[in-house]
Amino acid sequence: MQDKIWTLEKFKEESNLGLFYRRSNPYLIEIDRLLKEYEAIPKKLVETEVNALLLICNACRIYIDRRPASHRGGAVLALYTQTIRRANLLTTQHIIGHSLGQGLQGWARARAVVKPLLQGVAGSNGKAHYMLDENYWPEIAIENHFPLSRPTFYGPSPMALWKNSDTHLNFIDWLREYYIPHLINQGKGELLWERLSQGVSYLDSIQRADKLIYIRDGIVYNSRHEKFHTGNMQTNTMDKGWAIFVMAPDNKIYANTHKIDVFHHSSFLSGGAVQAAGEIAVDNGHVVGITNKSGHYKPNKASIVRILYWLKQHGVSLSGIAASPGPSGLIPLFYDAQEVWSNGGVNGTQWMPIPHISPTIN
Repeated sequence: MQDKIWTLEKFKEESNLGLFYRRSNPYLIEIDRLLKEYEAIPKKLVETEVNALLLICNACRIYIDRRPASHRGGAVLALYTQTIRRANLLTTQHIIGHSLGQGLQGWARARAVVKPLLQGVAGSNGKAHYMLDENYWPEIAIENHFPLSRPTFYGPSPMALWKNSDTHLNFIDWLREYYIPHLINQGKGELLWERLSQGVSYLDSIQRADKLIYIRDGIVYNSRHEKFHTGNMQTNTMDKGWAIFVMAPDNKIYANTHKIDVFHHSSFLSGGAVQAAGEIAVDNGHVVGITNKSGHYKPNKASIVRILYWLKQHGVSLSGIAASPGPSGLIPLFYDAQEVWSNGGVNGTQWMPIPHISPTIN
């Protein structure tokens, strides 16, 4: 059957040359060892089982590359085929989600599927809302929010490959029937499972409330009413001393440290639309730096104008704050926030150094 592989006893039987054959080939002995370990794994531990299967696949490849034309080589090849099938089956069963239409021709239908999942897409009261960029829709479409949007394994992202293909399969079925088997067959299954074992965090209302920050008399506080400090946080772009933030449609601000493939801008509102998104540096309650950088939302100049206006409304003096209004993907250049706000979100003339926030010592 497709989901069964030989036991160690059966493999030894199929790969022995005769009654008095004694195993001495180190590669064959390694396969034996891995099969024995595999048999001891509880089959409910899917990730552990798949990783064990992939180790067997790699050991089989090594043997076949060295001794392809032999009786034992045929047995190893058969075991390799069984383990690949089992690994494919378990991995594809792990991908559960919304279909996202029928292939590239169905991209318009994909939009219709995803848009209802994006909370607060429509603007209201003149506020600009930024919807999650479509290249990150797999985070929403796949139940466990696997990070399959970024380029993977030195190649294009799965979403980009799917969109540029001529397949008539929907995205989820394409992952199951083509992309995942292809990676496993190419020996990249362990890297794939490293990505699948993560999953981007999508916060519920209680978790979201913990990331809330607010301003009173120009000072930023966290949800525990302590002065907010980003010294122990970091982002992928600005590194240590910075946090990522979003401004929700209801004007609430959320901030947290950034971790690639685990916690993104999309995490705060579970992929919902935002008024602003970027990075912020706060030194013991005092805002000292802010950017307009979010790959997930790709905000424009209206975004940084909105967040700077919100800061002004709550008593923060923009003069002296370093603001980078440039779009995502550019090297950040910082200007005085007051000038950026006055200029409608474009670069100013008063260049400022990048703020550096010291960590707190516990």
